[in-house]
Amino acid sequence: MPSAARTWTGPIDEARSPEVLDGHVVTPGPRPRLQGYDVEEDLAVHYGLVETFLLAMTGELPEPWQARAAEVALEFLAPAPVAEAPAHAAVVARICGARSSAILGIGAVTLAEQAHALVEENRDLLAWLAGGEGPPPAASLASTDEERESVVRLRAALAARDVELPVLAGDLSRDPALLAVLFHAGLCEPEHIEAVIVAARLPCLTAEALAWRPRALKEYPMNLPCFRYEE
Repeated sequence: MPSAARTWTGPIDEARSPEVLDGHVVTPGPRPRLQGYDVEEDLAVHYGLVETFLLAMTGELPEPWQARAAEVALEFLAPAPVAEAPAHAAVVARICGARSSAILGIGAVTLAEQAHALVEENRDLLAWLAGGEGPPPAASLASTDEERESVVRLRAALAARDVELPVLAGDLSRDPALLAVLFHAGLCEPEHIEAVIVAARLPCLTAEALAWRPRALKEYPMNLPCFRYEE
């Protein structure tokens, strides 16, 4: 005879689950609040979008110079060219007839992976920025004149906003320099840096994808290597 059925319970089944999901950043309702600040009558009136990003991530409104520095860095990070995987994936989705929601989803996921890879490559730099001792990691130093020229332009853009960061006086390459600016703007956690990079790049990626016509397969380069069938 078959054995009697048995019911197994685990720790999730035995534990008492809460009945309410706590919100830690946004207070919903007719007067939404972000980290305690009234969105419609305070943030929207007195602050900019970058300041709202930094408030959401850190829980504190940035100093004015920090907001200006973060804005410059995010402007430098905004381009999402089709030559890179995130925009390319979004373009392919558009050509294949995907809905705008799918294009945004594909773009956001691939941008997040790209931002994560960038932060992971610069873990030693972030540790150095947090410690503040010794020279920067060798891997963070510029290796080409193009990188150095970009950092010169970054310093000039910051100076135009009355921001000067001594960390940029060294020979950092472009991406480490931009991460250093975001770090000094208050984004010290890797996940926070990744989030704002995605937010900065998503509009350009979306615009690049929407510039293509749906199902424009004949306009997409598909030159394959020569091949032949053999039995």
